[in-house]
Amino acid sequence: MPGLIPHLIAGTALYLIGIFYYRSYFKENNKILLAIVCLTFSVIPDLFLGIYYTTHLLSFNTLLPYHVFTHLILTPTVILVFTLLLLKIDTKRKPIWIMGIWALLVHIVMDLLIQETNLFI
Repeated sequence: MPGLIPHLIAGTALYLIGIFYYRSYFKENNKILLAIVCLTFSVIPDLFLGIYYTTHLLSFNTLLPYHVFTHLILTPTVILVFTLLLLKIDTKRKPIWIMGIWALLVHIVMDLLIQETNLFI
């Protein structure tokens, strides 16, 4: 699991890819919502690791099961919610929900492929 900086770089890259790929859609004001979705879902599943690295109130081994549980519950739930938003509920913001799913999937792939070192790297 990489630190905060790789997650923020991935979220920013997805934001820029989304702006470029869906440029006809983002001529309006939806750029801020896309930035929030991309950055949030590239960082939020690691909430408990962020608590550990910033406060050190509990040990890493204590917070690790919560981190794994958050990933196991949050990932399918958010993908399901974004898919429902994409297909049924809010179809006019389709590019935003697609990029949200990609942000979460890139987060999971980064966690699987990159070894954890500390908060920032």
